Amino acid sequence: MTEDSQRNFRSVYYEKVGFRGVEEKKSLEILLKDDRLDIEKLCTFSQRFPLPSMYRALVWKVLLALGGLTSR
Repeated sequence: MTEDSQRNFRSVYYEKVGFRGVEEKKSLEILLKDDRLDIEKLCTFSQRFPLPSMYRALVWKVLLALGGLTSR
């Protein structure tokens, strides 16, 4: 095994059994870490992938402009 596959063995396993949630969660965390949220990317992400439950409320509040982040 290579170093990347040893370090990321869970991701490889989840992909083999049909789950892509690990990488999706990382991608969403990267989107949310930005100082300035890219609403278009966030919207596209939420349409293509299931949102992890821990971020679902926040993402929908932002997308619906209820979070106060996009109202200004």
